[in-house]
Amino acid sequence: MKKYQTTILIIIMAIVSIGINVWPNYERISKEEAEEIALAEAKSSGYDSATLWTEFEQETYKAYVYSSKYNKDIKIWKVSIDTDEHPDILNTPALVYFISRDTGEVIALINAVE
Repeated sequence: MKKYQTTILIIIMAIVSIGINVWPNYERISKEEAEEIALAEAKSSGYDSATLWTEFEQETYKAYVYSSKYNKDIKIWKVSIDTDEHPDILNTPALVYFISRDTGEVIALINAVE
C-alpha cells in the first residue's frame, strides 16, 4: 500500500504543477472572436462599413489596459477598425476596441471618428 501512496502523490503533484503552469495562460476569447466582437460593436454603433484596419501591417494583438470598472489591469485584445467615415490621410484607425481576453467584454474604446 505504501508504494501506491508514493505513486499517487507523484501523480497528484504532476497534475497540480501542470495546472499551475497552464491555467494563467488560458484565454477564453481567441483573436478571431475578439475581431468579430469589435466588428459587431462597430456595426451596432452605426458604422456599417467597419473593417479591420490593416495599414502598416497592423494586426490585432495582445496587451494590457487599465479598467476603472475593475480597478486593475485587464488582459485584452487590441482590435483596430477602419470605416469609410474616417479619412485615410490621418493614417490611424477609426476605432480601437480593447476586448477582454477572458470575457469578451469591451473594456475601452478609442473613437477617432467623433
